[in-house]
Amino acid sequence: MGSEAAAAANLHLAEQARMKRENGLTLVELIIALTLFTVLAGSVFYAFGSELRLWRKIAEKCQREQVANLAAERICHDIRAASEILAASASEELQLRVGSENISYRLVNYKIRRQKGSSIAYLTNEREVEKLIFSYSSGNLVEVTVGDFCSRVEIRN
Repeated sequence: MGSEAAAAANLHLAEQARMKRENGLTLVELIIALTLFTVLAGSVFYAFGSELRLWRKIAEKCQREQVANLAAERICHDIRAASEILAASASEELQLRVGSENISYRLVNYKIRRQKGSSIAYLTNEREVEKLIFSYSSGNLVEVTVGDFCSRVEIRN
C-alpha cells in the first residue's frame, strides 16, 4: 500500500507540474521573450530611422539642385536677351545691359540677388545656393556656375 501511495503522490506531482507549465509562462521565459522583442523592435526602428534620415537628406539635395537649376535658367535667359556684358563684370558679379536697363547678378549672404535698375529681388533663399561664379571666355560668351550646375551662354542680341 505504501508503494501505491508513493506512486499516486508522484503522479499527482507530475500532473501539477504539467498543469503549471500549461497555465502560463515562467518569469524567466517572460523576461527572455521581452528582451528578444525589445532587441528586435529596436533594430527595426533603427533601420527605419536611418532610411528616413537618408531620404530626408536626398530630398533636401534635390530641392537645392532644383533651385540652382531655376536660378541658372533665369540668369541664362537674361544673358541671351542682353545687348552687352558691362565692363564692371567680374567672377563674382555679372552686369548686363538689357534694352535700356542694367541687370546684375551677385551672391549676397548665400542668396542670389538680381538687381534691375533700382529694384532688387532674390532668386533663392539663404543657403539654397553656395556658389555663383561667372567666367568670360570671349566677348559674348559667359560661363555661369550655380551650385553644381555649369552653363555656357552666348549673347544673342
